[in-house]
Amino acid sequence: MCWSKYFKFVLILLLSATSISQNKITENQQIWLGYITQTKLSNHLSWWNDAHWVPESFGLVRTGITYHFGKKNQMTTTVGYAFGKIYPPEGAETFRPEHRLWGQTTLSHKHNDFSFLHRLRYEGRFRGKIIEDHLQNEFNFNYRLRYLLQARYYFKNQEKGKFYLMASDEVLFNVGDEIKNNFRLDQNRISLGVGYQLKKMTFQVAYMNQLIESNTSYTFKMNHNLQILVLHHFDLRKNPKTN
Repeated sequence: MCWSKYFKFVLILLLSATSISQNKITENQQIWLGYITQTKLSNHLSWWNDAHWVPESFGLVRTGITYHFGKKNQMTTTVGYAFGKIYPPEGAETFRPEHRLWGQTTLSHKHNDFSFLHRLRYEGRFRGKIIEDHLQNEFNFNYRLRYLLQARYYFKNQEKGKFYLMASDEVLFNVGDEIKNNFRLDQNRISLGVGYQLKKMTFQVAYMNQLIESNTSYTFKMNHNLQILVLHHFDLRKNPKTN
């Protein structure tokens, strides 16, 4: 493990935050609720589902099929579809629908008492067009690229479940002809939290600092999220095997 690479990555984020602080930032407090399931269909295939709701911000449901590589399933690839609705800004009434074609590749590995997850996610976003608070029968389209790095530290000598500490950062970029300069930072999400992992369920509570950049101007919105996630694992295999 090359720790200097992670240090440089964090340093770049801190320097970026310093420059961002010189621009206009609007801050909000939110609650983020999420439920994520993974259903094993075979030793290498599973069904992914997740739903998220942030009151006064957005609601999203996502589904997909995942292929697990190798005996230890340390690498996965998922493709699927998502649908969401974005709350209207203050003073407006029309919700913005969004259809997404999405895919992701994950890689997990361990180092001593830490486990690491790398996730590269791709999204093709069809966002409903709104003019003067009226939804049009057409969509704006752009791509979005996302990279997540997550680390967990599991406490030792635990009999039933496993308590852990979690830290993560996810960077999101918008790409496309309708994006200013065709490539632009969309969001940065830094999370710190605690979790409790059982055999089939995991409960996690975290603070997420979500920095969102406007697509038209150098202004930012910073959301302070209390994030509560439940992860649920199901197994439909006739003869389950331990990977």
